[in-house]
Amino acid sequence: MSDRKLDLIMKLLAKAESTTPQEAEALTEHAERLMLKYGIERARLDARRALHGGAHEEIVRELMLFSGSYARDIRELGAGVAVALGTVRPLFGASGGDCALYLVGCASDVSQARILIASLQVQSMVAMRHWWTAERDRYPWFDDTVRRRARSGFVRGFGVGAADRIRESRAAVIEESGTGTEIMLASRRERVDDAVRAMNTRRARSRDGADPGSFLRGRSSGREANVGGRPVAP
Repeated sequence: MSDRKLDLIMKLLAKAESTTPQEAEALTEHAERLMLKYGIERARLDARRALHGGAHEEIVRELMLFSGSYARDIRELGAGVAVALGTVRPLFGASGGDCALYLVGCASDVSQARILIASLQVQSMVAMRHWWTAERDRYPWFDDTVRRRARSGFVRGFGVGAADRIRESRAAVIEESGTGTEIMLASRRERVDDAVRAMNTRRARSRDGADPGSFLRGRSSGREANVGGRPVAP
């Protein structure tokens, strides 16, 4: 990602994390849309370079570590974001007591995935705390385990909702980009899949189900997270 575009996206997200929810939505939607458009531009340049005998963009594997009470929930959020972006593959791992998420993809795609995951990590925690402040009285007779499971379910639902919105935004950007874009991106994803197959990986164990009510509220909140398609002027 060029320094100029990266700087703009980082400024938009930084402001979104320290302003009103209404303004944050527009700012982060704009940042996410810029990421998607830039990803298509990079993929198009990469395909053209390879067509003329040049080297493809490097495929990298980068590590994100999550700790704390909601580490596994945030890791799942990150994996969902990576999948929704379309050209980044997430892999789970462990590092000491932390939850590890490996992002595999072309360097520019992985860079934007990391930025978006970090922003949504902050947003999910803020949204969960607001929700819990309003809803905690509905759990007066439950022990701490059940109450924590409810908060965890909200965060997991938030991640699913955010990923839904990213997929919708990506589909719109691809349609706007014209004929051949989807095929080009599929070829880019195939290179990433080949790289993952060459790694020594194993399937992660599935998790127990989340609290249904809090998961649905989290999913609704995640769909309203700042990753949609209404651009604003920078």
